Amino acid sequence: MTDNICTLPDGIKIFYTDSGAPETSDYTTLVIFHGTGFNAFNFNPLHAHAHSNNLRIIACNRREYHGSTPLTDDEVAELNSGSPAFLTKKALLVAQFLEYLIKQQSTPRLTDNRQNGGFVVMGWSFGAAYPIALLAQSTAIPPELYQTIEPYLRAVVVNEPPIEALGLPPPPLPTLYNAFTDPEYPAFSAKFQNFQNWISSYFEHPDLTSDDPAGLYVGKPLPESCGKSSTFSRWSAEEKARYCEAKAPMRADLPVTAPAMQTHLNAQFKAAFFFNFNFSSSSSDLVSYASSSHFPRTPILYVCGTETAYPMLWAYKTASAMYAHAAAGERGDTASVRPTTFQLVEGGNHFMHYDMPDVLLREVVAGCVS
Repeated sequence: MTDNICTLPDGIKIFYTDSGAPETSDYTTLVIFHGTGFNAFNFNPLHAHAHSNNLRIIACNRREYHGSTPLTDDEVAELNSGSPAFLTKKALLVAQFLEYLIKQQSTPRLTDNRQNGGFVVMGWSFGAAYPIALLAQSTAIPPELYQTIEPYLRAVVVNEPPIEALGLPPPPLPTLYNAFTDPEYPAFSAKFQNFQNWISSYFEHPDLTSDDPAGLYVGKPLPESCGKSSTFSRWSAEEKARYCEAKAPMRADLPVTAPAMQTHLNAQFKAAFFFNFNFSSSSSDLVSYASSSHFPRTPILYVCGTETAYPMLWAYKTASAMYAHAAAGERGDTASVRPTTFQLVEGGNHFMHYDMPDVLLREVVAGCVS
């Protein structure tokens, strides 16, 4: 594994870790975007399993995180004001990074049968909004750039987005645990560590087969729930310092929870999953979103662990129910939806890539590559 920095147009630098290419000519490149407060280094366990799966794994640090160009004050202002331009720029950044890998790293082209080569782009946690933006933001990518990357884009993996990444409402329950508002942790540093422990804990949910939100455990983490400690609690001080960043989310991530940006994220989610989506008037100020002609051959694999925290499971349940309803449609066909597979991973928490990397990659290979 190597650490690298590439330079995109406008001088934007992106830091990434790289497993290196397997000794084959038809390997698939798995490009990963991380979530809130945890950078690309926490994907390191995946690299050891890359070549055995005929994968080259590249994990990026999003802007504002270690080694990558910080957001400008104007870009932060766009985010804070709820401007849709913030999301269109993310789609463009993903496309430009794929172009860099094609032109500078000799990425194998997707084979004619779409079984080998090319890219699988995975977004984990809030990072899922990045490949979703790529599929949704049809006007963000110039035609020449689109023509360069489209023949390479095999699939997108939506890996455990929380409700906020999709602009979805929380479970309609009277009390939902929030790690950032727990009164036991008054200082921000303590709140952030509490968040890291909570988000990486294991949860025993009462009934995942039920559509009732009461089937989810939405309380504070219980010690050794499911017989397992949180991923964060098992990291050394050095690993915590390497994998975690507390300052970057304040500028780059947490403002997305504001209502205006949630509206745009919800519209973006619908545009990626549902072709020719008709927006309500509340979203009429958005740029033109995806149609069935925008990456039409690119399917989605949506994965979620059965022992993850409730924001991820509720997003999964809500999205899969919406998808099933849209796929049925009035005509009883799937013409209005992007081909999507929803896959629950037994025993997985929010850090499957760390605690069970071989299992996660097996799901990706089965769902996207083979």
